[in-house]
Amino acid sequence: MQVFRAAAYWAEPRGPLAGADRNLGVGCVLLRSSDLKCSTFRELTLRTSRRRCGRITLAMLAMMALAAPAAADAASVSVTGDDGNPIAVAPGAPPTIRNMRPDVGVAFPPGDGRYKITITNAAGNAVNNATSCRSRSLLGPYTVEYTGNGAYVVTITNFAANDFNCVTPQTTETFGFFIAASTAVTAPATHLLRAPGSFATNPLAVSVAQNPGASSLEVRFAPFATIGPDGAIAGNSTRTIADSATGVAQLRFDGPGVYTVVARPTRFSSAGEVGGPWSAPVRVVVLAPFDISGGLQFLDSRGPSYSVRIQLREKSARGRVSVALARGSRGGKYRSLGSAKISSLGTVTKRFRARRAGAYRLRFSYRGAQSILGGRAVFPIRIRRTISFG
Repeated sequence: MQVFRAAAYWAEPRGPLAGADRNLGVGCVLLRSSDLKCSTFRELTLRTSRRRCGRITLAMLAMMALAAPAAADAASVSVTGDDGNPIAVAPGAPPTIRNMRPDVGVAFPPGDGRYKITITNAAGNAVNNATSCRSRSLLGPYTVEYTGNGAYVVTITNFAANDFNCVTPQTTETFGFFIAASTAVTAPATHLLRAPGSFATNPLAVSVAQNPGASSLEVRFAPFATIGPDGAIAGNSTRTIADSATGVAQLRFDGPGVYTVVARPTRFSSAGEVGGPWSAPVRVVVLAPFDISGGLQFLDSRGPSYSVRIQLREKSARGRVSVALARGSRGGKYRSLGSAKISSLGTVTKRFRARRAGAYRLRFSYRGAQSILGGRAVFPIRIRRTISFG
């Protein structure tokens, strides 16, 4: 014996029973193409016994169909989550996703009908091609065009199955979700621009957090930069793109300094490239080594007073350099000769006295600055009547 749940269709009592308890109404379930099984709503199950129910006319069937609750025709909506799988969107409970290219899925209960769907952003602008009047058998999915972070609204308008031009709406349903795309930069606090004595610069690899659905991860950096109200670097900056597979961006710097690095996810749309919000700024101190270009120069090689000059490879270095002299090619205690100021051209010039002939070592020491590493350079010299290289 088959058991059915009580039908949702019912007829009010008539005649002598008018005004009686609604539970005396009759509920029916269609068992075959022409048979209905009926009972009062006090009964929760129906048994297949023709003696307890009679036939019902097609006119009554149409009347009961019109009395069906609107919830029976309610649409179900989903949106692509950050892991690529659809998540349900409940009316009045919009989920938040980071996905910049979500698809909206629609489903309906069994039955005929037609519908229209529109998806808009917070400004009310359409972010997908609004569908024409569609059968419920055509369910999408519908791709959302990212126009920025914020609220997105899905509106479904339902029409009768025979309303082929969707002229007379029956019900309207509204769903919503939020997109909150974001990224972050991870970088070391300091970076060595190049190895001492080398002209080749060292690139810096920074990690940029990936965002689902992003077309690219844009990275910008600049020395001694300021951040504007929108989170971007104000003024000129260098642009690069992080690797789409690894999220790693290679930064190449023109010189030492304190660099600011920001990034954002972007998405290509019909209006061009649309960027998400900029990440929190990350600052990297790019350091140049203290090294010498061209060796030691002798401006005055006639003793006992001698004048020498060195040219720093990093011409932006500023401050003073300490100079010391020691006897012998190795060992021997250094004697301070004082210090010399680094010129605007990155040169250091020093005069010193040495009365005795023999081998010496001349040392230049730099304590370092904001973007220049401290270091030392030692030059062996030999004093005769004139100075020559040892």
